[in-house]
Amino acid sequence: MKDILVLRELEQIKAIAHPYRLEIIESFEEASATAKQIADKMGEPHAKVNYHIKTLLKVGILELIEEKVKLGIVEKYYMPSARNFVIDRNILNTGENNVLESLEQASISIFESISKDFYRAVEYTNEKENPKKFLYYYDYYLTLEEIAELQNKLESVYVEFLQDKKDKNRSNTKRYSISSLMIPRVRDKK
Repeated sequence: MKDILVLRELEQIKAIAHPYRLEIIESFEEASATAKQIADKMGEPHAKVNYHIKTLLKVGILELIEEKVKLGIVEKYYMPSARNFVIDRNILNTGENNVLESLEQASISIFESISKDFYRAVEYTNEKENPKKFLYYYDYYLTLEEIAELQNKLESVYVEFLQDKKDKNRSNTKRYSISSLMIPRVRDKK
């Protein structure tokens, strides 16, 4: 598995723009799995999960790792083709009509996934097992250049601090989703 896969095609962006497909990708964690195993983990119908896995496979976001025959049935094991997916900025210059719409949908899907995790974590109140999370939320007035500078600084801190923390077998650890969000405040004009 690669560390990063740069998405350069509109079909790849459309594939990950679907929130359900993001859930499927996240369900793999660090091990390969069959569509049935992912469906069971998600509590979803096998056929539905299998359909979306085929879409992700077709555009290279998932890879077929191996096939095993059990009791005359072929089990296909899949794995995300990378740990992280990054959208190539040059795709904005392709002139394709649906690029911005697909990028917006991908952003919304990622935000919805983070939101679900956030609300689940807030509802879980056992302080001993789940101590208070760090939350930093304020409004600031920044230029586009300042936003880019802040994103670069945060990314370097994340990369430096988290580079050796992907091993889920380290003792006394718990899985955390770590994200930063910078969005312009938009108010409806009346």
